[in-house]
Amino acid sequence: MTKKTPGALDRAVARMMDLDSPTYGDERERAVFMEDTAFGQTLAIYLGLAGAVVAAVLGQLLVPVVLLALMWVPSVASIWYASRRGVDVADMGSRASRKTRAGVAASIFGGLVLTCGAMLYTLLVGHGLVPVPEVDLTGPEHEGVLRSALTGALVGGAGGALVGAVISARKRRRTAAEPAGDDLDDLD
Repeated sequence: MTKKTPGALDRAVARMMDLDSPTYGDERERAVFMEDTAFGQTLAIYLGLAGAVVAAVLGQLLVPVVLLALMWVPSVASIWYASRRGVDVADMGSRASRKTRAGVAASIFGGLVLTCGAMLYTLLVGHGLVPVPEVDLTGPEHEGVLRSALTGALVGGAGGALVGAVISARKRRRTAAEPAGDDLDDLD
């Protein structure tokens, strides 16, 4: 394991991660949290890739690029983070079974080839493999049911997010006001 001199970016990442925070819990909680984070990132990679393929098939050009970038940036960040701490992620990946490596390579590179192929088709032909009817819901002249339903969903989503934020803040305040377990023992 090589130790690299921390730079400004390392210090910024350390502040962002705050690994000494009690938020990470004990050793078991920390290990499970790191596992679920890896699971979430892996799932996000596959969902991003699937979304890029679907968007490309539907004739989109910018959306697949954005989805691929959103998939790529966390992966590169993870590899960079590990390498700064002397861990070679590529070497770790090479320890997986041949079947696992083949499955991962087929899904990732297959998805990229499908996305690029569908985008190339759109560029050459002028429409996606599956043409999508244009739906314009902007402007006051569009007063259909779909526009009303979408407006209601967006207002409801924003309202739900605000209610969730208030409930979360109240719960955090209530938890902070409760005496800790050690303090309860002192009351006896």
